[in-house]
Amino acid sequence: MKKLGLDKKGQVSAELLFVSLIALIIMASMLSLIGGELNQLETADMGKARTLGEKLAGAINAVYVGGSGYSANLTIPAGITVPTSLIRANNTTDSVDVVYNNKTVSVKVIPKEITNFNIATSTTTDRIITIKNENGIIKFQGY
Repeated sequence: MKKLGLDKKGQVSAELLFVSLIALIIMASMLSLIGGELNQLETADMGKARTLGEKLAGAINAVYVGGSGYSANLTIPAGITVPTSLIRANNTTDSVDVVYNNKTVSVKVIPKEITNFNIATSTTTDRIITIKNENGIIKFQGY
């Protein structure tokens, strides 16, 4: 009789271990799903940063092709990237760089002579950048 009592305790222990294993598997799969969703959100935000860089690079190229004296205004909407991004025209690499969450997206531009320029996006107000072609040199003014 005592042997039967020990078998029941062993069975209960085995069932408890089995239920615990199932619970751990379910929790691990939930964490995996959550991690995948966060990666997708980060990829979408980096896509916004790339689009922003391509928009500025396109405006720079258009002003360059327009010739000396040509200028254009580019509006960067408030809250386009949260948190804010740093946008810079980089003469050394002939590119527009967008720094978002400590990651940099670079987009090449046509002109070889651009003045270095930095502006941060804003979460509350639009930013306006004036791009000018002065004798083949691209210059910026922003606020």
